Amino acid sequence: MSSLFGILFWVVLVVYALAVALQIHGQVFKRDKVVGLGFRLVAIGLAAHTLLFAWRWVETGHIPTIGNFENALVGGWFIVVMTLWAGWKKRYPLLAAGALPFALVIMGGGAMSDTSAQPMVAALQSFWLYIHIFFAWLAYGAYTVACGAGILYLSRSKKSGGEDPDGALARLDELMFRSTVFGFITDAIMIAAGSIWAKDLWGSYWSWDPVETWSLLSWLIYGLALHLRITMGWRGRKLAWLLVFAIIGVLVSFWGVNLVMEGSEHVFNVG
Repeated sequence: MSSLFGILFWVVLVVYALAVALQIHGQVFKRDKVVGLGFRLVAIGLAAHTLLFAWRWVETGHIPTIGNFENALVGGWFIVVMTLWAGWKKRYPLLAAGALPFALVIMGGGAMSDTSAQPMVAALQSFWLYIHIFFAWLAYGAYTVACGAGILYLSRSKKSGGEDPDGALARLDELMFRSTVFGFITDAIMIAAGSIWAKDLWGSYWSWDPVETWSLLSWLIYGLALHLRITMGWRGRKLAWLLVFAIIGVLVSFWGVNLVMEGSEHVFNVG
C-alpha cells in the first residue's frame, strides 16, 4: 500500500481503539458524556474507513475482495457499519466496546499480510462471487454484533445481579436474537451463492474444501442457537454465552483455516 494510504489505515485503527477505550471508561466510571464521545469517534473512524474502502477500489479497479488484507479492510467496515447502526439514537451505545475489538483484530491481522494490490483474475470475475462475498460480510457483521451484545449482556447482568429496571438487558437480549436471525439468513444465502459459483469455477457445487466445511459448521451452530432460543426458551446469559463462543467458528472458517492448513481454494488465501 502507498505511504499515505498506510498512514490513514493506522489512523483509523487508532481512532477505533480510542473509541473502545472511551466506551469502557465511560461504562466503568458511569460517565455518559464519555460514552457518547466514544460513539462519535466510531462515526469519525467509519468516515475515514469508507474513504480507504473507496480508495482501494479505485486503485485496484475492482471491489476489494482479493487477499487477506482487502477482506479484512472490507469485513471490518461491515462490522463497524452494523455496530454504528445498532447504537444509533442511543439504542445500544456501548455496543462498540463489545464488537469493535473484532474489527481491530481482523484489520490488524490483515495489515500483517501482503497488502499489495492484486488483479482480479478472469476466473473470479463472476456475478455469483460478488453475491457470495456481500452476504458473507453481512452475516459475519451480524454475528459480531450478536457476540458484542452477548459480551455486554454478560457484563451488565453480572453488575446488576440479573435485575433490569431500565430494560437494557431485555433490549440486549432482543438484539442478540435479531442479529443472529439476520446473520443466519444471510449466511445461508452466502453458502448457496458460493455453491453456484463453485459449480461454474470448479465443476462441483460442494467439494468439502476446509473453508466450506467450517462455514457450514459455523452456520449449523448459529442454527442451534436459534433453535434453543425459539423452542427451548434460551434467553439471557445462556444465549449470550453461546453467541460469544459461536463467533469462534466464524473466525476459524475465515482466518484460522488459513493459518494451519494449505490447499484451500478460497481467494482470501492470497497474501
